[in-house]
Amino acid sequence: MISFLKRQRLVPVLLIAFVFPLFVQANTALSPDERAASIDGITRILNKQYVFPDTALKVSAQLQQQEQKGALADITTQEQFAAKVGDLIRQHSGDGHLNLALIAEQGGVSHRLKETDPLKNNNFAFEQARILPGNVGYLKLHKFWQTEEAHKVGHAALVFLSHSDHIVIDLRDSGGGSPQLVQYLVSHFVPEGTLLWDIFDRNGKSTEQIRSLAVPDAELLKTKPLYILQSDGLVSAGEFFSYTLQQLGRAIVIGETSAGLAHYTGAAQVNDWLFVRIPMYRPVNPITGTSFEGVGVEPNIRVPAEMALYTALRLANKSG
Repeated sequence: MISFLKRQRLVPVLLIAFVFPLFVQANTALSPDERAASIDGITRILNKQYVFPDTALKVSAQLQQQEQKGALADITTQEQFAAKVGDLIRQHSGDGHLNLALIAEQGGVSHRLKETDPLKNNNFAFEQARILPGNVGYLKLHKFWQTEEAHKVGHAALVFLSHSDHIVIDLRDSGGGSPQLVQYLVSHFVPEGTLLWDIFDRNGKSTEQIRSLAVPDAELLKTKPLYILQSDGLVSAGEFFSYTLQQLGRAIVIGETSAGLAHYTGAAQVNDWLFVRIPMYRPVNPITGTSFEGVGVEPNIRVPAEMALYTALRLANKSG
């Protein structure tokens, strides 16, 4: 049998797709020895890669304790293992980004979820860019895709809206995705070179500073009143967008408190059929000195999500 260290493949940080070849699963039955070995593999990955070392030790100890007590003995298939143990590691860590996935179901090992929602697949998740009454520009976005084409579509949509008097960006149905697309879209609204966030590793060392980029044809957008709509289901990259522009004083966030998933996530292979999506780095906002992890992005104006667009339009029309 190949040793764990030889089998393990660690995928570098967030949102750069490292997809490994598809493994065929002819039989999903799981023996007790395979279950125990998989627990060992997960704990080794956590203790080597998870963003908070102390939390990794705690989660690992709890998993091993439950395995030794026989609390996981009812797990007899790979599907049950991924679901139950995935729930346990999220419960013990309090980290919604931490999860297990089956290689065959996902088509390989990747930090990115396999997307099936047409609204998040079509047109790189940009659903609408239109002018509402009162010359209010409206952009509806369902996901932040990791691809250069998404940058082009987002830029074209924002340039189209740049001659409106106010801009509304609707993220109420948006999920996570690419921090690179967040950086690029945010760059339309702030001066070039603005520090957006820092990235820290599990040892507390700063590894990178994320700054706004030079974007052509965006000068009009940098002074437009901006409203961002969010729901309590908004996660990850969508929260980065709201939080960054809010803390820079560049946007008014309207709606509900978001989910609170901030960490940069990669993927690591446990064995021939299982991998873990694992937070490896943490972002820090230069203004607050923290992030929205675990607490969410608090709106400037709290209303039910279904009332957020109405509220934004009322504010825009009042301010002329």
